[in-house]
Amino acid sequence: MNYYEKIVILDPNLEENAVDETVERIKDLIIKHGGEIFKTEKWGRRKLAYELNKHQKGNYIFLLFKSPPSTILELEKLSKVVDPIIKFMVVKLTNKKQIAAVSQSAAETAAKEAEDETAAAREKPAEAGEVAPPQEEKKNV
Repeated sequence: MNYYEKIVILDPNLEENAVDETVERIKDLIIKHGGEIFKTEKWGRRKLAYELNKHQKGNYIFLLFKSPPSTILELEKLSKVVDPIIKFMVVKLTNKKQIAAVSQSAAETAAKEAEDETAAAREKPAEAGEVAPPQEEKKNV
């Protein structure tokens, strides 16, 4: 599997839920083909360097993911067919430092999410009939 960055420019007139639906379609395709998504960022509406399909602005979306090379062809097909996408680009990460940074970032993100879930479970008040899990006490020796 290879590491990739994908930038998508969507129609600036789209409502937020339509942007979310388009992003989910892209993410679902990556996952369906055995990929793993590390980061998804919505950069918002920005001015384009030049006019695209009579648009001066576009909604920018950034994805960082790992997938088999065959997924890229499917992503290109999807990007050409989906109307809200006015421009897209996929870049394969080949620099070992970039790949190491992505791997480390993914590990840190997973650890933080697990920590947040654990903290949320501890802070969540016990619902009717449920007993809250005991909290560990730290002892100084």
